[in-house]
Amino acid sequence: MSRTALFVNKQSGGMFAVEDMVFSTGSRFFVSSGTGTDGAGYGRSPDSPVATIDYAVSLCTASKNDVIIVMPGHAETVSAAGGLDLDVAGITIIGVGSGGLQPTVTLDTAAAADVDIDAANITVENIHFVAGVADIVAAIDVNADDFTLRNCRFSDSAADLNALIWVQDAAATGSDRITIEGCHAIAKDAANTHFVNFAGTGDGH
Repeated sequence: MSRTALFVNKQSGGMFAVEDMVFSTGSRFFVSSGTGTDGAGYGRSPDSPVATIDYAVSLCTASKNDVIIVMPGHAETVSAAGGLDLDVAGITIIGVGSGGLQPTVTLDTAAAADVDIDAANITVENIHFVAGVADIVAAIDVNADDFTLRNCRFSDSAADLNALIWVQDAAATGSDRITIEGCHAIAKDAANTHFVNFAGTGDGH
């Protein structure tokens, strides 16, 4: 049998996907706040997605390079510390859409609201993070190695709806090799201090 760079992936309850093996051989999960349901039997197809990124993370298997595809127009709210916890190693979260259709994660209600990166080798791409409450302490709290943030957007809703720090590393060497590429941040409030705060002693950023 001749070899091919393409991989046919069939998930239980999902659909066939023919993809380049270089991209990933892990499972695919789909997220849409407009049409999704957080429950058993959802997430394996764009026709039956789950409703939140956090629920999709719970469906992933560590270190298999599973991919979460966040569909155009998705809008999600994080209202507490660790309200979105990326705690499964080796996953990639990819937002689909640009401009007004770029998937949005809004942090509101509490200054402690944040997205936690609690497992290694996680990548987040093309998500628009929005501050919806005053003086968010640190919006993305990186507590593990090899985190990549790519082509994301960061916005304060207003001068008093802001993130003091958008990306915060861990103390000591708890978050080595953070990579940030192609991101765009607009910070309106005079109290803001950092887009990225490398306060720890991590290596290889």
